[in-house]
This record gives sequence, C-alpha cells and structure tokens, in this order.
Amino acid sequence: MKNDLLIHVNVNDPEVFEMAFGQAAHYRKETLIKHEKISAQDFAWRAGLGALEQEDRFKVVMVVNGPAVKQLVKENAELLQKAQEAVSNGLKILAGKYAVENAGLAREQLWSFVEIVPSATQEIVELQSKGFAYMKA
Repeated sequence: MKNDLLIHVNVNDPEVFEMAFGQAAHYRKETLIKHEKISAQDFAWRAGLGALEQEDRFKVVMVVNGPAVKQLVKENAELLQKAQEAVSNGLKILAGKYAVENAGLAREQLWSFVEIVPSATQEIVELQSKGFAYMKA
C-alpha cells in the first residue's frame, strides 16, 4: 500500500493552513506507527529529532494555489513558525506560479522552502497519477 498524501489548500485563511499542518503531522505520526511499525514510544522519543529516515517510504506534499498563496509570505511570522516545523518533519510545500503572479507576489516575498511549480492544478493531477491520496484542507 502506498501512503503518499497530497494536501490541497486554496483558501486564504491562516486557520485552514494551521489545520492542514496539523493534519500533516498527525498523518505522519499515524502512518509511521501503523504502517511503518514504529512504536508510539519510539516516535515520541524521535519527535524532537526532525524528519526520520523512514519518511523516504512515504511523502506528504502540500499544493497551494489561488488566493491561499498570500499566506506563504515571510511577514506571516506566526504561520511561518508552524510551517517550518511541518517542513522539518518532511512536509513539502509547492505553490502554483500563476497564483503567485496573480497575487502580485515576488519569489523573494515567499518562505524560502516554498517551491514554485508551473501549474498547481497540473501538479495535483500528476501527484494523483503517481498514487498520492488527495485531501482538501
């Protein structure tokens, strides 16, 4: 069974992002415990160590498009901290180029770890064709 997860965010709301980061963290934990056979105690012990080597066995990707890209700016310090934690635990964040341009944002304004892709919609389709389960945040 493939355990890769795609989280799609297109709403310009910090609470939606916070929920999505939480869902990514819970999914990672439960997948490692249930499918990768890591004990809850071992997970808790390693939690402070960042991404675990087992994460290569599954991926969690967040694709952001539409007005939601406005949340990915460096000035958004509170959400940045939560995003950094999620990224350090293996979450990959992708933003659609057209959404970034339509929001009037320059690359320099976005968090350094956000990867810009040519088309968020195309990325969603490609990830699903690779077996990623889709979840709308």
